[in-house]
Amino acid sequence: MKGDAATIHALARKPRPDIRLYLIFGTDDGGNAALMADIIASFPKGIERTDIDGNQLARDPSLLAAEAASLSLFGDARYIRVTTSGEESLPAVEALLAADKAVNPVVMLASSVTDKSRIAKAVLAAPHAIAVQTKTPGPDDMARIVTELGRAAGLTIDTDLAHVIAAFTASDRRLAAQEIEKLSLYLDSSPQEPKAVTREAITALRADAEDDAMQPIINAALSGDLRRLPEELKRMREQAVSEVGLVIVMQRQVMQLAGHAQRMGNARDVAAWVKQEMQSRRLWGGGSAQDWTRQLRAWGRPQAMARLSERLLALQQAMMRSSPGPALLLEQELLEIARAAARAS
Repeated sequence: MKGDAATIHALARKPRPDIRLYLIFGTDDGGNAALMADIIASFPKGIERTDIDGNQLARDPSLLAAEAASLSLFGDARYIRVTTSGEESLPAVEALLAADKAVNPVVMLASSVTDKSRIAKAVLAAPHAIAVQTKTPGPDDMARIVTELGRAAGLTIDTDLAHVIAAFTASDRRLAAQEIEKLSLYLDSSPQEPKAVTREAITALRADAEDDAMQPIINAALSGDLRRLPEELKRMREQAVSEVGLVIVMQRQVMQLAGHAQRMGNARDVAAWVKQEMQSRRLWGGGSAQDWTRQLRAWGRPQAMARLSERLLALQQAMMRSSPGPALLLEQELLEIARAAARAS
């Protein structure tokens, strides 16, 4: 059967022992993780966990039903957590749904499943299973999520600042929750003693989290500013900026850029959109209006953003393995990224 977040929250108040399988899928990774946590919270306290992955189920489709039906040595309660791409686990899911009994509930996170997938259809048609699909929240939805997270932590967040937090966390609930936790600690808030979030508090935490010396280098590379980049690379060497740290900060900026690109959609005049967003304070931090415009023109397409993210991840991994040092790898890759941005923008 089909469920949603409200269904899961209702089960936390009134569990249903007849549900043998919870399938979570969709494009909102943070929402998927939050739903899984809510489901697990509805199970008895002290319940044990057994982990299975999709490769195991592909090799042995009977494993899931067998684990769901088996009692532990001492009869303790347990649940089974499955992570899978999706369709390779279909025979195992079908066997579980057809089994005579299942005493241990299964929570399955299927990253590549859609509502058209056979595994989703099988679970949706089963009376003793629940399928929940998530979708990446839009800017307004994410701002509401930020506000709700803040309220639970004793923070009052106005709409503009909720959009700011949503933007620099790239609409990722987990990153947003981390920012809310930091703000709560910084402001010493609690539900009993709520505090208002200010732009100054956000700025203070962001300055602590990111070395300001890194931002000009990152902007020069992502904007394709080939005149500015050599000077920034020289300054990076002189100031002994952490190379691996710079790549990590750059990855965060790319996530933020992806969130802005999603909100921008198919806007024809990128510069006008950036100007409007900066005036509305929804585009904040990370660079000038010119930097944002050039970066969105260069990397605003999903395919370009995906390739850039993959290159940065590969760069980080290569730098951590390199000897004697990662500086040369970083400089070469920043130049290549800047050249690609210059061609595209």
